[in-house]
Amino acid sequence: MSHVHVGKQGHRGPWGRRLATVFAAAALCAGLVAPLAGADTLADLRADAKANADQQGAARNAIAQSQANVNSATQQLIDSQNRLAEAQAILSDLTVQLQAARENDARIAADLKAARQELERAKQRVAKAEQDVAAQLALIGSAARESFQQQTDLRGLSVVFGSESPAELSQRLQWNTTIFDTQAAEKSRLDAVLAELEAARQAQAELEAQIARDKEESERTVARITDLERRAAQQRNVVASLVAANEQARAAAQDELAADEAEYRTLQVAEQDTQRLIEQEIARLKAEEEARLKREAEERARREEEARRKAEEAARAKAEAEEAERAKARDRAEKKERADALAREAERAEKRATPTSRGEAPAGRSASAWGFVRPVNANYGSPFGMRFHPILKYWRPHNGVDMGAPTGTPIYAAQSGTVLQAGTNGGFGGYTLISHGRLIDGKLTTTGYAHQSRILVRAGQKVDRGQLIGYVGNTGLSTTPHLHFELRLNGTPVNPVRYVP
Repeated sequence: MSHVHVGKQGHRGPWGRRLATVFAAAALCAGLVAPLAGADTLADLRADAKANADQQGAARNAIAQSQANVNSATQQLIDSQNRLAEAQAILSDLTVQLQAARENDARIAADLKAARQELERAKQRVAKAEQDVAAQLALIGSAARESFQQQTDLRGLSVVFGSESPAELSQRLQWNTTIFDTQAAEKSRLDAVLAELEAARQAQAELEAQIARDKEESERTVARITDLERRAAQQRNVVASLVAANEQARAAAQDELAADEAEYRTLQVAEQDTQRLIEQEIARLKAEEEARLKREAEERARREEEARRKAEEAARAKAEAEEAERAKARDRAEKKERADALAREAERAEKRATPTSRGEAPAGRSASAWGFVRPVNANYGSPFGMRFHPILKYWRPHNGVDMGAPTGTPIYAAQSGTVLQAGTNGGFGGYTLISHGRLIDGKLTTTGYAHQSRILVRAGQKVDRGQLIGYVGNTGLSTTPHLHFELRLNGTPVNPVRYVP
């Protein structure tokens, strides 16, 4: 059983040493907030927070131990109170027995007094009877002596002859009979009185013996109860002392628990302050990081804008150089025009693609509601949707429409835009991809032109609707010359026939 030991200086044994450690931790924690406020890095704050958490763990352990001590002291107090209740129950039972014994003793004393009074009266009656008997005995003795002295054969004659008349004789005989009858009655009465006296004396003796036994038992009971009262009083003092000691231990343990809880609350306040500072530091670092990223983004945008501007200037300079070069080429061509007339004429014929040899130019056709023109002068062939691929030999989605035309048939831009890709592209063969911006339903709209035999545009070039961009061919996965034409919205293929005439 654990007890709290209180020394002269007020320090509390093992608990006191343990609490001293907790108090020291609390003292360190009390000064934790100020250093945290001046911490330079988040790592410092986190280290301080970990130290504070360790101190809180020690404080929680101290509180748990203190609570266990309080529970133990409280249980001891309850046990002591239970023992006291048992002792009090025993004492109460003994008190009842003592009261019954005392009542019985009083009853015995009353009975004894009454018996003695009755015995005294009986003695008086016997004494009077003895006197009567003595007198009667004397009378009977005298008569007996007289009768004995007169006991002769002439007695009867004396009675007879001494009578002067028959009446006197009868009277003498009656008197003589009466005397003897009276003597016999007195003798019987004496015997009865003597028997009564003997019975009274026997009853007195028995009563006195019973009273003696009762008094002896009463004295033993009184002595036993007196001893039990003494032991009960001692037990009461012991239990009361134990209860007082346990109550003191419980109060001391409760005081220690309250002190531990107060110190733990101090640690919690420090922890909250530390956590607040950490969160502030994290927020500050996050703000700095966001500001840095914003500056970098702005700087990157500035550099990109500068690069774009320089690229535009370079492109412009390049275009001007190319234009100058073309001008020079035209000058050279004009100078060589006479010598190379046939070659120039063939080249111009190929570029212009006269209607009689290449088909009608789309400039003569009307545009759709979306502003598209048909890219080649040919009818739509293989439709949009699932189809059995003639080369791969399995069904797969056909993401565009096919327009059959001879190799070399001119291909025109279905709508104005910017060339995103121009060159060989796997199964598409010679391929051109043009962006038309958010033209349809606010979605990025693109058109694709596959299987070309020759491409006349380059990536990044801007083209006008109806501008010549290449020629029909049979490149890539293709079995016959044709144009595979696609239209996509945000990259998803749709049926071109819905938007192109």
